[in-house]
Amino acid sequence: MKELPGDVFITGQLLSAQMQALAEQGVMGFINNRPDMEAPLQPLSQEMEAAAHTIGVDYHHIPMSGGLTPGLIDASVTAYETMPRPIVAFCASGMRSAALWAFAHVEKMGVDGVLDAISAIGINLEQLRTPLTEFAEQKNTG
Repeated sequence: MKELPGDVFITGQLLSAQMQALAEQGVMGFINNRPDMEAPLQPLSQEMEAAAHTIGVDYHHIPMSGGLTPGLIDASVTAYETMPRPIVAFCASGMRSAALWAFAHVEKMGVDGVLDAISAIGINLEQLRTPLTEFAEQKNTG
């Protein structure tokens, strides 16, 4: 797992047993950015949600299967604003989770801030500089 500002951790696919272990270490919420049936033997979101409820933590399924959409970004902003922390966001590799985290935090941290934070954990999302800039400008004028 790799830590981003705001008590958020990014990782690849989790299993329900790993969620329980993380909850025992203090994690309060999980964001699953992976669509169901993306890979064989991948746990379904419904199973992950049931596990989260059993262990008493928040869970949001915000699947990103293609490009970024306003709905994905809005759902991510809402999740990050309302969930108790620490939060673990996951997908297959962490890349989609990092991208959605960036859009959810660009208004507060700025484009350079989110890209630098993501770069510091070894993920290069420089290709999102223009969309992040446009999104931030739209939020500031909207």
